[in-house]
Amino acid sequence: MSEMSAAGEAPPPAPSHGMFARNATGLVRGVTPRSSLIINFIPGHPAQSLAAGFFFVFALFPGGNYLVGLLLVIPMGLAMSYAFGLLTAMIPRSGGDYMLVSRVIHPMVGLISSFCMTLAGLLSNAFFGIAFVTIGLAPGLQGIGLVGGWPTLVEWSADIQTKNWTIALGGLMMCLSALILAGGWGWTLRVQNILFWLVTGTLALSVLIALFTSHSTFISNFNDFAKSIGAGDNSYQNTIKTAQDAGVNTDPSFDWGNTIPVMGFFATFSIFSYWSTFIGGELRQASTMKTANNMAIAAVAGPLVVAVCAAIFFHTFGTPFMIAANGGGEVAIAPQYFSLVAASTGSSIIAIILFGGYILFWPLICYISFIQPTRMLFAYAFDGILPKFVTRLSGNGSPYVAVIITLVASFLTLWWAVEGSSFFQVLVYATLVQLIAMALVGLSAVLVPYTKPDLYRASTTKKTVAGIPVVSIAGAGAIATCVFIWVLYFHYPAQFFLEDKQKMFTIFGVTIALAIIYYFVAKAVRKSQGVDIDLAYAEIPPE
Repeated sequence: MSEMSAAGEAPPPAPSHGMFARNATGLVRGVTPRSSLIINFIPGHPAQSLAAGFFFVFALFPGGNYLVGLLLVIPMGLAMSYAFGLLTAMIPRSGGDYMLVSRVIHPMVGLISSFCMTLAGLLSNAFFGIAFVTIGLAPGLQGIGLVGGWPTLVEWSADIQTKNWTIALGGLMMCLSALILAGGWGWTLRVQNILFWLVTGTLALSVLIALFTSHSTFISNFNDFAKSIGAGDNSYQNTIKTAQDAGVNTDPSFDWGNTIPVMGFFATFSIFSYWSTFIGGELRQASTMKTANNMAIAAVAGPLVVAVCAAIFFHTFGTPFMIAANGGGEVAIAPQYFSLVAASTGSSIIAIILFGGYILFWPLICYISFIQPTRMLFAYAFDGILPKFVTRLSGNGSPYVAVIITLVASFLTLWWAVEGSSFFQVLVYATLVQLIAMALVGLSAVLVPYTKPDLYRASTTKKTVAGIPVVSIAGAGAIATCVFIWVLYFHYPAQFFLEDKQKMFTIFGVTIALAIIYYFVAKAVRKSQGVDIDLAYAEIPPE
């Protein structure tokens, strides 16, 4: 499909013979702007942040204000969105940061960026596999079992939290994610959108039930529920007391100093709304402002929806209770929002519906994460620095070889993570190494008007502020965001699980070194085949 047919634009110049794997990628521009908006929203979906540590962070940083923190995250997300989005509109090809950085700065820097981004993706997939069990299946089975009076489910909830079960169930979830991606965009987007609305709908149901449940009613209902399962009288009050006895401040006053690290924690979930960049060659109207604006909408909508949901949950459940339940207090049921709502209603049907919708989030987010390495591998092979067979497509247009490689690599990373790292340490490592790649994309956005003026002049927007191109301003904001989060995490190493810095720097250093070695090896191999890859990287690949 040509750019003329997809977006009403002239196609780019034909590439030189032999530089790329073939004269066309075979990928189809099958992703509509609406579907790309959903793709960009999913990484920051409230179901993840609200269940995976949102309330826990207030026990770590007493007095941090979530509303201020979420509002401060929005400019960070916008900087990332416009840096990635405007560059993607200039270079509308699949491959994400690899394609952008290699064409704007240098191919070796593009490889460093993509190696870092891929390591982040594999670590994220491992996190999703672990989360699927520890904050997904386990609390869900426990909640349904306790509310419905099915002790077998409660036993299963404890049994599946062993290492072997976590690896097996997390691996199974990854297989489901790979199947979503392996069917071509017609199949993939139908499944994606169905899962998205099921997850979002059940979260909305949880919020509505909480909204129409008064605080006093929740306390009464929760205490009745806890008593019915043998947790004693006044369980709600006991949760707060046991946390206070353990040294948790459950009723702190506002603390600006602790709001900053709370904002940094929120950024872990909220600044990745650029995900459609990895399928730039498969987006409809990719060369228009819709690409960047869709990313920006997701960057703003995610934190705002989280803020609304959190405000309702804090009001109904009680701020001291939520801090205590997530900060070490003795609680009758896992303190995820869906479990607390189910316990309050006492309905096993509600418990099944809420848990059923929530658990679908993990294969959904894992599928989104799979997009990055699959398109990176495809782009490598298309550029001639991986074997050509990696570019093979199924009959419905899915790069199935790249999907299989990604699945195997993700499973091996899951195995390593379960055996050798803590739950949140995996997430922090993934965030920090991804920020390296994101900073390099930011640098590309700063430089592109000056180093690639022809590319910039042909772009969708050439707006300036005080004479500075908007894309450069967005890039500078993206770099500042990355530096800020790195500094913040290192300022609070214990809270962000960075006590073992040597381990992290070893992993990151080896990753960067391998990217540099890979570049020189690929350059030598391609030179022996009569191709100067530096000249190939000076061109935008065919569509």
